[in-house]
Amino acid sequence: MDIHPLFEDLHFFQSNFGIVIGSIGLIVLWIVLTLFIRGGRRDASLLASAIRRPLTLGLSAALYLGWFARFLAKYSDRTDVSISLKLSATITIIAIGWALIRLGQTVLRSKRFRKWLKFEDPKDEAMLITLLDRIYTIGMIVITSAALMVTFGVSSTAVATLLGGAGIGIGFGTQQISQNFLSGFMLFFNRPFKEGDWISTSGLEGTVESIGWYHTRLRTFDRRPLYIPNAVFATSPIENPGQMYNRRIKASISLRYEDLPRVGAITLQIREMLEQHPNIDENQIILVNFNEWDASSINIMVYCFTLTTNWKLWLDQQQEIFLKIADIVRVANADFAFPSTTLYQAPNTKGNDSSNLLNFH
Repeated sequence: MDIHPLFEDLHFFQSNFGIVIGSIGLIVLWIVLTLFIRGGRRDASLLASAIRRPLTLGLSAALYLGWFARFLAKYSDRTDVSISLKLSATITIIAIGWALIRLGQTVLRSKRFRKWLKFEDPKDEAMLITLLDRIYTIGMIVITSAALMVTFGVSSTAVATLLGGAGIGIGFGTQQISQNFLSGFMLFFNRPFKEGDWISTSGLEGTVESIGWYHTRLRTFDRRPLYIPNAVFATSPIENPGQMYNRRIKASISLRYEDLPRVGAITLQIREMLEQHPNIDENQIILVNFNEWDASSINIMVYCFTLTTNWKLWLDQQQEIFLKIADIVRVANADFAFPSTTLYQAPNTKGNDSSNLLNFH
């Protein structure tokens, strides 16, 4: 295998004059990076500190080991001269890859990048930075490995085909895992819910305790932990009552048939009570109407929204409104219906008229 033409110029740095020039360049590089570390701005100082060691050590090793291998090759018939070039190119690529990995990690953990993310929860911020760090590091390792293969004479087309096939194989093999991680990434940016929200999805419900990259942990009403893979949230509707603007009160009030003449006045009084109630949102629709003939009752629909979204407070307010409705019904000399059956005797049946009608409740 031949070395890639891109690195044929390394012959110059393996000569006596080239190693002097290379040494001067390394000294200048070290001085410049040191000046940035000691006297530059904080961001520039951190970046220079991250790349100084891999560049100076790596390029120095590539320069001097390559020159030494070239020197040995001149006095040995068994040593191939191209080995020195391959050695220098390999160390140079590894040094550059190492520097880029440290540079990216430093950027991901910088204050400027954290401000750009704008995460309120430090746990969410730390998890996202860790994930990006791992993805970036793996990506740089793959790119460095591909560059090394090309350096040693492997065809660029073959390398691209190999990486593509490996990517497809890994994608199929880790499809479920990838879906969960990508869905976790989506949750952090779309924010359909946050920790502390009560949510319901696919028949599963509970209070969100933590949002991870692979699964989300809920705490059910019976205080049991429930771990849901994040891919579920990407394919199923999510109900989040914690983001409601109002809570709804919807009830059916059943009155007796003999109270039919009083229904109009009762519905009017209930509607007025709701419109004047301080806990009912007047900007939302308020409905109080006789809307159903039932088997043993006439039904009035009550439909309105409270200002609060707190469940406990909403239950207290709903109870108060129901008790006020009960008072309105009783003041109107009406009463609530309950299931009953009326039986009539056949016309030809003997007996007193007073016994022809039997009521069963």
